[in-house]
Amino acid sequence: MTPDEVKQSITNWCSSDDDLEIASDRFEPGTDFSFGLKAGTLSTAPVDLVVLKADGADRVTIRRSVTLTGDNVDAANRLVASRPGSVTAAVERSGADTTVVAQTYVYLDGLSKHSFVQAVAELARTSTLLDAIGGVESASVVDEEAATVASDAVDVDPEPDSTAVAEPVTPTPAFPAASTFQQPSFPQPSSIPSGTPVGQPLPTPSFTPQPVQPAQVQPAYTPQPAQAYQAQPVQAQPVAQPAPAGGWAPSHSVPPQGLRAWNAPDPSGPVVANLAPGLPIQVAEVRGAWARVICSNGWTGWIDGRIIGVAA
Repeated sequence: MTPDEVKQSITNWCSSDDDLEIASDRFEPGTDFSFGLKAGTLSTAPVDLVVLKADGADRVTIRRSVTLTGDNVDAANRLVASRPGSVTAAVERSGADTTVVAQTYVYLDGLSKHSFVQAVAELARTSTLLDAIGGVESASVVDEEAATVASDAVDVDPEPDSTAVAEPVTPTPAFPAASTFQQPSFPQPSSIPSGTPVGQPLPTPSFTPQPVQPAQVQPAYTPQPAQAYQAQPVQAQPVAQPAPAGGWAPSHSVPPQGLRAWNAPDPSGPVVANLAPGLPIQVAEVRGAWARVICSNGWTGWIDGRIIGVAA
């Protein structure tokens, strides 16, 4: 917002508030704008304030200067310290009197009608209480609450919130006299329960401990003897043999239990093949109980001819 827009917004807010009234424009060097503002026009004691914005500043300042009769520096410091932290003041002694310049701020990024009116009300309230300390206004003008708060600020050192003053004062908290402090009394626990007669033995517990049951030992694992591996005869694929000159024609078939075959008609020799059940075979030669058979692929071998019903 430009300075003109800020001033125009504040002017509109004051015009719509019956308790605020713009008094006059002011000229102060180093400011974008400055004007007088009368706060509390509906009350019996309106307060004259100054609203200004310093050149290039990011906030609007609301200020009130007041001169208190007599040396009231400590009382003014304590009063300002009791006000909200947004209100600050420069307090100094000026001859026989005390000069107080109280002010508060509203930053432009949070400037609204609510924040501006609230800041004006806080500073106007602080100004009324300062006037009550210095006796600027009579008791009929300063309301009862203002006189009470001002009196408390003179007599008691409250804990300050946060304020910047010319001469900071460290408040001294008030503690009650040591003689008036009494140790709080606490009920002392009784060493003997009230429900148990003195001198009587305690009843025997009804619980009867049970003997510990021995743990049941699980039987040790007994390894089973390994079964001896029995090698199974390899089903060899018959090796292709030259086909007979006269051509191949099946004369028998392998029975359902299958047939073992040898390379020669010798049972002590190695088994070279296990013929599958139902396999068509051709008997080509017979020697006693042996028969030489030929398969469709030309493979030939010797089998027990009695199994397929071949006689010598």
